[in-house]
Amino acid sequence: MLDLDNIQEHTALGLTDEQAIDMYRKMVLARKIDDRMWALNRQGRVPFVVSASGHEGTQVGAAFALDTSKDWSLPYYRDMAFVIAAGVSPTDIFLSLFAKGTDPASGGRQMPGHFSEPDLNIFTHGSVIATQFPHACGIAYTLQQSGSDGVVMVASGDGATSEGDWHEAMNFASIKKLPVIFLIENNLYAISTPSAEEIAGVISDRAQGYNMPGLNIDGNDIFAVYGAMQEAVDRARRGEGPTLIEANTYRYYAHTSDDDDKLYRDREEVASWRRRDPITRLEQYLIETRLLDERTEQAIHDEVAEMVARGLADADEAPELSDPFSHVYAKPIEPTVPASLEAPIEGETINLITGINRALHEIFAAHQDVLTFGQDIADPKGGVFKTTKGLTTAFGAERAFNAPLAESLIIGMGIGMAATGSKPIAEIQFADFIHPAFDQILSEAARISYRSAGRWTCPLVIRVPYGGGIRGALYHSQSIEAFYTHIPGLKVVVPSTPADAKGLLWSAIEDPDPVMILEPKKLYRLAKGPYPVGEHKVPIGKAALRRQGDDLTIIAYGTMAHYAMEAAEVLAQQGISAGVLDLRSLRPLDWPSIEAAVKLNGKVLVVHEDNKFMGYGAEIVAQINDKAFDWLDAPVRRHAGFEIPSFPYSEVGEAMTMISTVGIVEAAQELARY
Repeated sequence: MLDLDNIQEHTALGLTDEQAIDMYRKMVLARKIDDRMWALNRQGRVPFVVSASGHEGTQVGAAFALDTSKDWSLPYYRDMAFVIAAGVSPTDIFLSLFAKGTDPASGGRQMPGHFSEPDLNIFTHGSVIATQFPHACGIAYTLQQSGSDGVVMVASGDGATSEGDWHEAMNFASIKKLPVIFLIENNLYAISTPSAEEIAGVISDRAQGYNMPGLNIDGNDIFAVYGAMQEAVDRARRGEGPTLIEANTYRYYAHTSDDDDKLYRDREEVASWRRRDPITRLEQYLIETRLLDERTEQAIHDEVAEMVARGLADADEAPELSDPFSHVYAKPIEPTVPASLEAPIEGETINLITGINRALHEIFAAHQDVLTFGQDIADPKGGVFKTTKGLTTAFGAERAFNAPLAESLIIGMGIGMAATGSKPIAEIQFADFIHPAFDQILSEAARISYRSAGRWTCPLVIRVPYGGGIRGALYHSQSIEAFYTHIPGLKVVVPSTPADAKGLLWSAIEDPDPVMILEPKKLYRLAKGPYPVGEHKVPIGKAALRRQGDDLTIIAYGTMAHYAMEAAEVLAQQGISAGVLDLRSLRPLDWPSIEAAVKLNGKVLVVHEDNKFMGYGAEIVAQINDKAFDWLDAPVRRHAGFEIPSFPYSEVGEAMTMISTVGIVEAAQELARY
């Protein structure tokens, strides 16, 4: 028997009779779409299904508490009923199911259940569990700072609460009193793992540790869900901060069509939950309150059947994905003209770190939507290297602030900020510690344009001090470029002069794609040069020909470009004319400039401080061999780091293992003799 005695009257919640009936309509529609998806899967017409059946009360109740004109949502893969209630059409659901080219969520690029709709403020979702929580914090932060009373709802299953991203986001949301609602749909299983083996205690009780309210509700009671959501929304709109809601519900079917739930659930358990079905529960309530008679109920079911049939037919006839190569970047860059010797730059001579700081001040003054955050970046410290010194004082604590020691949160909330149109600059204190954010960079930031078929962009700048030479030892000296240049969708640049630092920062902040700026720590105070006054931009994808040589060309970047210039001077004194090509941009790579260097003298030495094995230089060598082999007068040589984890702390040990000017000279001499 259904327990209707504890169902709150809809009118007491401020819902009209029409809204209560519409809730029922949306739940029935979601269930019928779900049923049709399973039928299509059994017929072999679609390979994969993620079911929402059983969750409709939680999802529709939550959606009705939001205003899509100003509120944002980040649903997870099981939230089909939520997005239907928010305004996504049945046709759009089926377009995604069939992976059609006109699928508005991903253009056929993502699996079903990866919801996205910019017109409804539904942010694109990936498959990695819990990455959406930091995104929600970033969106909420910009809403808060803009003066909007919009709120952000972010949802997941219970299993996601074991992930670090959830805890990092809960912590930051509470620190900043962000307008975020964390909705956890607890259906008792993380795929096959039962809650008792996944969760210590009660999820909603964890809210106390993060100094926010935690509500534990019956997720099959749509009015209980709506009431809890409305309370959380009102609290967020008043500026009182986040709320955690744990909605207890159940999924009737397997985790996905690829799962066999009979292996871990008995049929009586499923049947017992079906007797508490949220749709039947609401239907009985509407009948008892005289809002749903037999004729109205039949009309709703007929209407829903027609919507499902029409949506399926429209999707079935839609065109297939025709261009799987598009939208990798919002702004693709294909270098075409080789670099020539640049005219001398005029300006005050300063070091690299001062150049970065000045450029940031100029960018902040010119763009009110730029903000930066990271560990220890705010005044009075202004960063461990002082690159952000003075930004908080000059532009306010809202635009330059310290983040918790949580790299995944730092990148993830930058992604959320970028989604709203802000221009975030996330700083990772040392490259060695960026790896906890790898998922956010690889699976999220770099794929947002592609996975949304260009409907979302991610104009995020990631500043990362990297490299050795400062006695940083194993965990403050790493070079990470080989990892991140391997990622389509991400741009990676490396300045080696103060002018390039300014020019690349300006280009990065105005680029619609995520850009990682690797800043060589060794050059922070070592590299000195003129700092241009006024507008100065260095195009991403453009190398710098620092020096032209008749005998060979040294191709390098970062600290090694600086050392290559020193080596070229020594070589010149020995009668060897060595050119230096400073790549500056590692992805996209300026192939025309490399090709021109090969054709000029036929001998190339590639230098980088990272390990030689699978290092970035291997890609340059491979491309030269593949595209310009006939122009070579000698094998392309690499002079790169030794096969050790990183540099020893010992001053002697670091000197023995780091690439030096002397080593470059010796490698160039050997190549010149070939």
